[in-house]
Amino acid sequence: MVVMRKSMLQSIILLVVLLLTVSVFTIATGGSASATEKPMDQLQVAVDDILKILQSAELKGPEKKDERHQLVLNIVADMFDFREMARSSLGQSWNTLTPEEKDTFVGLFTTLVEQRYIGKIDSYNNQKVVYKKQLVKGDKAMVYTAIIDKDLEIPIVYRLAKNKGKWLINDLKIENVSLIVNYRRDFDSIIRKEQFAGLVEKISKQLEKPEASN
Repeated sequence: MVVMRKSMLQSIILLVVLLLTVSVFTIATGGSASATEKPMDQLQVAVDDILKILQSAELKGPEKKDERHQLVLNIVADMFDFREMARSSLGQSWNTLTPEEKDTFVGLFTTLVEQRYIGKIDSYNNQKVVYKKQLVKGDKAMVYTAIIDKDLEIPIVYRLAKNKGKWLINDLKIENVSLIVNYRRDFDSIIRKEQFAGLVEKISKQLEKPEASN
C-alpha cells in the first residue's frame, strides 16, 4: 500500500469537503482577468454544481450512492489538471519515463485520488468556505480561501493555471502544506527503494480495494 502521511490524508479529506461547501464571499481581486475568466468564479460554478447533486432528492439514499459519486467525480475531473498534478508528484522521476509509462501513471494517479476519497462527500455537514481573494498573473493564479467549521478556520490556497482557456487546479496548500509536495515525498521514497515499477505495483494493488480504508 502507498504510505499516506497524516497531513496528506487530512489535506485530501479537507479538499473533498471544500468542494462541497456553501460559499460566503469576501473578494479582493488581483490581475486583469475578465469576469468570465476569473478562476474564483469558475470554482464557484463547480461548487454550486456539486451542491445541486448532493441536494437532489432524486439522488438521495444509499441505492443512489454510486450514481451520486460519479456525477461529482465528473465535475471534479473538469476542475483539476490531473496530468500536471501527476507530473509534479513524481518530480524529476517523470523525465525518466516513456510516454506510455507517463500515460499509465496519470491514469493511476487520477484514480487513486478519486477512488480513495470520493466516499468523503457523504460526510458533508454544512461547512462553509470564504473566498478571500484571487491573484492572477498571466496564465497563472492563486485563489485564497478558508474553510469555516464551527469555530475552526482552515486556510486553503489553490494554485491554478489556464489550459486551453480554462482555469485548472494543479495544487493546493492547506495550512501551508502542499498536496503535491506530500505526494512527491511518498512517491520518491518508494521509487528510491523499488523503482518506478514498484510504485505502479503498489498503487495498482491499492486500487483493487474500492474506496480504500483511510
